[in-house]
Amino acid sequence: MKKKHLFMGLFCLIAYFSCSDDKKSDGEPYDPSKPAEITTFMPDTGRIREKFIIKGTNFGTDKSKVEVYFKDNDGSRKATVIGIDNSTIYCLAPRQLAGNNKVEVIIDGKTSSLDKTFHYIVAENVSTIAGKPGTGGTDDGTLVDARFSYIQGIGALGDETVIVFQRDNPAVRLVSVKDNKVITLQNAFQAGKPAVSKDKARVYAAGQNSPHVIYMYTKESGWSPSRIGQLGTDVTGIVRALAFDETEEWLYFCDATGKFGRYNIKTQERQILNEKIRSGTSDVSYLAYSAAQDCFYWSAQSAYGIYKISKDGQTVEAYAGFNGNAYQDGYVQDAKFVQPNGLTIDEDGNIYITEGHGGHIIRKISIKEGYVSTIAGTYNAAGNEDGSPLTAKFNYPYDISYDGEGGYWICEGWGVCIRKYAVE
Repeated sequence: MKKKHLFMGLFCLIAYFSCSDDKKSDGEPYDPSKPAEITTFMPDTGRIREKFIIKGTNFGTDKSKVEVYFKDNDGSRKATVIGIDNSTIYCLAPRQLAGNNKVEVIIDGKTSSLDKTFHYIVAENVSTIAGKPGTGGTDDGTLVDARFSYIQGIGALGDETVIVFQRDNPAVRLVSVKDNKVITLQNAFQAGKPAVSKDKARVYAAGQNSPHVIYMYTKESGWSPSRIGQLGTDVTGIVRALAFDETEEWLYFCDATGKFGRYNIKTQERQILNEKIRSGTSDVSYLAYSAAQDCFYWSAQSAYGIYKISKDGQTVEAYAGFNGNAYQDGYVQDAKFVQPNGLTIDEDGNIYITEGHGGHIIRKISIKEGYVSTIAGTYNAAGNEDGSPLTAKFNYPYDISYDGEGGYWICEGWGVCIRKYAVE
């Protein structure tokens, strides 16, 4: 009998989620004089976007007043509430840390919870998305038939789509998994990591070499290129990346000589914030903004480390590495890098770094613990092997971009493929 009831409950849940999101909530309104109480939830185990139902009393009917959170060791993760009646909340589980996590419901500012926990399962995988390993070219076509030349920049656009920038046979390419196609957007433009807006509707890239011409690509235009300006001839070093800050009004850059500045998209004003953030030069250096820390991180390949830069450019910290050309996981002051290249940062502020020649791995800096770990790839073993992250192989992973949904998209230099490290 219990199995029958469980089956019927799951059937109802699936049936509900099959309906339109516009379905109106039924039942009695929330009574602020009484507590909202959770009696149970189901299922008790699942993954990201798991269909999740909470049963209880006095939830009301106003979805806008209801928030559901899953709490793991790193903090609270907000679920997507799909629908509600006075005794039932329907939602989708957010991405979380693996383990037994607490569920909380907040209605009109008041919190309810249970001792019961939700067991979140993490599945990790490395896959090849497009290109043929080690076989370069310029062909458009399906994901299997398309060919790439040495790729040094990538931006995740959501909806299983990325934009990539080639160093050799300079070009800008669009890769769509859903459409199973690769198309060339622009030829004869050599750039690195682009700045991608939060809504994934605008992309900006700067030419690698001076005067660093800036192009804009918009979803509305079908991602066609439009020149908007340049950084200027006095920015003499190679620029491998552009990055937004939280306002998305400025494009920040740091050239190979250590000149750190920004370019205003609307006014075309350019400001140099720091003439030289470090001594020496680093031909390969990438920039990424952390919304969680409100600062920038800059990789310096030739110095084997990662810098932390304040938004005004006046405070510069040797944040991780700088312990010689070697490989070692550990706390940021002890860790060693072989060849840190592209950077991306998740919503919690954790930093992900590609390491190229001599490394062929993906590293992660936990911002909470200040610890550097290897999360994908086989150290100093170039190749193309998919599957479990720590047995997978990359061939000169050059840049990485987080899509906000557990997907880390990686472009390869020598391997000339688009790869994906997925955490779900």
